[in-house]
Amino acid sequence: MVTKRDVRKWAESVQQDTPAVNALKEENRKLRARLTSAGGKAELLLHAVNEALEDFEPPAIPDPPKARRGKEEREVAVLHLSDTQFGKITKTYDTEIATARVAEYTERALRCIEAHRHYASVDEAVLLLGGDMIEGEQIFPGQAHLIDQPVIDQAVRDCPAALANCIRRLASSVAKVRVVCVAGNHGRPTSKHAGSHPKTNWDRVCYEVTRKMVGENPRITWDIPDDFYSVTDVLGHKLLMVHGHQIRGGFGGFPFYGVGKKLTGWIDSVDEDWSHLFFGHLHVYTQGSINGRFWFCNGTTESDNEYAREELAASGTPVQRLQFWNKRYGLVADRPIYLTYGL
Repeated sequence: MVTKRDVRKWAESVQQDTPAVNALKEENRKLRARLTSAGGKAELLLHAVNEALEDFEPPAIPDPPKARRGKEEREVAVLHLSDTQFGKITKTYDTEIATARVAEYTERALRCIEAHRHYASVDEAVLLLGGDMIEGEQIFPGQAHLIDQPVIDQAVRDCPAALANCIRRLASSVAKVRVVCVAGNHGRPTSKHAGSHPKTNWDRVCYEVTRKMVGENPRITWDIPDDFYSVTDVLGHKLLMVHGHQIRGGFGGFPFYGVGKKLTGWIDSVDEDWSHLFFGHLHVYTQGSINGRFWFCNGTTESDNEYAREELAASGTPVQRLQFWNKRYGLVADRPIYLTYGL
């Protein structure tokens, strides 16, 4: 069992400053000054970050353990990580706790992967990064009073560092890691009515910086689409992922009707074939099926949300999703990973 001491030790090791991290902090300071006069556009930031990280040398990733030989059926681990809201501050949540809970999720998922290896070969992991990885700073009025750091620090420093460590840990356990990303509404540079370009999104900046921090590795592949969705093939089963802010129309705190409406509409309007739907945004860990197509709504790493409690009368334990898939049956295990650090 992962203890709070284990997670705290891991989080401290993640946050230890190295010469490379100190260099990034200095570049971060310079970027702030440049972006102030440039208007804070995410495209300009991404270009500047690419320049700053041009000579960055990521830590080496150790080789995974050798695959077991035998007749075990092959399975792929699917990790859905979303709504980490880096930068948000509440009574029980801040950037430090977010970092620790992403590390806790990673370690618990790795223990589950190792347990599955008693009866199946698990040599691949698909990491679905579902958006709202950062909190933003101008999504709604008064948000600036509810964050512990500006959006540039959220998207360029703390969240990418946590995600990069998650990916490196996965790559040390399995032979292949596929990282699939979609952007969330909290990645918008301004409110939804301000008219910014739909592709200008801090989540995308966060993903690109994470890719730079991880470094080039033939065992790690990336899919960061320009569209609002991604479709990923897992042993012949097609997983459609969106962030979830596109889903509306519900009652009782969860839009079941809206899920059904969007699911059936995307069957025809999404060009690629798909069989299962993944989304987050609503911070409610639940699932269901419609005519043989399963949908999975992810939870969040945050532990309290005043808006959800006041407006939706909703609250819950921080939780993320882990699944195992095989070729013959598709989904064979769907596991909530409850996060306890800081509780």
